[in-house]
Amino acid sequence: MKRFGLLILFNIIIMISVLLAGTYVATTVFVDPAVESLADAVDAIAPEIRNDIMPHLVRLDMLRSRAMFYVPLAFCLAAVSAMILLIPFIRRARRERAVSEKIEQGKTKLSPKADPQDARRAAEQGALRLLAVFQDKGRLIDFLEEDINAYQDAQIGAAVRQIHQNCKDALHEYVTLAPVIPEQEGQTVMVPTDFDASEFRLTGRILGDPPYHGILQHSGWKVTRIHLPGQPKGRESAIIAPAEVEIGDEGAPETP
Repeated sequence: MKRFGLLILFNIIIMISVLLAGTYVATTVFVDPAVESLADAVDAIAPEIRNDIMPHLVRLDMLRSRAMFYVPLAFCLAAVSAMILLIPFIRRARRERAVSEKIEQGKTKLSPKADPQDARRAAEQGALRLLAVFQDKGRLIDFLEEDINAYQDAQIGAAVRQIHQNCKDALHEYVTLAPVIPEQEGQTVMVPTDFDASEFRLTGRILGDPPYHGILQHSGWKVTRIHLPGQPKGRESAIIAPAEVEIGDEGAPETP
C-alpha cells in the first residue's frame, strides 16, 4: 500500500514538472520574444503614439511576470489538493488490504489436512456422549422410548419426577448454563443493531431496522462450560448405552 501512495505522489510530481517545464518553455520561446519584438516596434514609432502604447506594454510585461509566479503556485496547490482528496481513498484501501491480509493469515493457520467432516464428527460424538450421560444418570432414553399409553397419569408423574431430578443433576454436573440476556421474562429489552441471529429469535410485527424494543418472552440459554466424560475404552462410538447382561448359573458352562 505504501508503494501505491508513493506511485501516486510520483505521478503527481511528474505531472507538475511537465506542466512547469511547458510553462517555462512557452514563456521563454514564445512570450518573451513576442514582448521584446513588440517593445522594439514601439521604440520605432512616433513618440506621441509610443506614449499611448507603453502603458499597455508595461501591463503585458507585468502580466507575464505574475504568470511566471502564479502558474507554478497554482500547479503546486492543485497537487496538494489532489493529495488531500486522495488520502481517504488511500486509507480505505489500506484498511481493506489489512482485512484481506488478516483473512488470508487466518486461512493459512488452518491445517491443510483438516477435513470439514472432522468437525461434524466431533459434534456428533459430543451429542452422543451427552445422550449417554442422560441415559446413564437418568434413564432418559428408556423413558422416551417407553410406551406410556398403558400407564396412569399418576404413575407417569411419579416416574417423571425421578427422571427429571437425575437428568437435571447430570446436566449441572457436566454442563454450565447461563441465560443469553440477564433480564427477567416480561421486561422490556432492546435488541441491538448488530445483534447475532443465533442469540435472538424475533416474533411479532417486525418493522424497520434494528435496534428493536420488545417484551422478553424467554431469556434463552447458552453454554459457558462443558466437560463431558470421555468415550469408554473399547466402546463403539455410536453406542449410547451398552446392553446389560447378568451372568448367573444359566450362563455358566456345563461341567462334564
